Amino acid sequence: MKKSFIALMVAASIMSGCASTSGSDTISYSDLKAQGAELYQSSNSKNYKASTVKQVETIRLVVNTAFLAAQPVYEEYIAQIQSEPAVNNYFAAVEALDSEVEKKAVYDKLTAEQKKTIDDFNNSAMTKKIMSALGEAALTAMSSAEQFKAVDTTSLLSGVSFSNMLDEKDKLGLTLDQILYLNDTVISAYDNYKIISAFRNAQ
Repeated sequence: MKKSFIALMVAASIMSGCASTSGSDTISYSDLKAQGAELYQSSNSKNYKASTVKQVETIRLVVNTAFLAAQPVYEEYIAQIQSEPAVNNYFAAVEALDSEVEKKAVYDKLTAEQKKTIDDFNNSAMTKKIMSALGEAALTAMSSAEQFKAVDTTSLLSGVSFSNMLDEKDKLGLTLDQILYLNDTVISAYDNYKIISAFRNAQ
């Protein structure tokens, strides 16, 4: 009953132009864009600081490269989403939901006209082009995150002097922020797009 109520509220919010729903958070693409821009400044060739530990820096470069490639693609995705308010409201609300069942419930509560708006957006040549690039970025991001996860950074940093340890931890902090951002943006967005696209095919 609660899921049905939330689904109705999300569908209603799309009609009213408001993405907020009772009991449900929404994704703020503007906030994510701002976070990405801030991270990008710390990650570009002008400001990026390499680790003094070779093995650590090797994996950091993998993550940094993935981030620098993905962030502009995600900004293009945001621009495409925000070009249509109804689409922006729908994606922002649905992407914040945890399960595919909840996402499907929202889609099922849309009117025929609303479904057509979402489906037309998903099937447009521009959206498919952007999502293809986003998909590639998501795969690279997941691969880089897995590689980082497999590295024992604590052990690798054990030989770093106390005076340099804080600086090295700050550098690792940037890498972790990049991984979290990639997970919350390109990976989440691409997974959400695939789920939403499947709803139409299931009709």
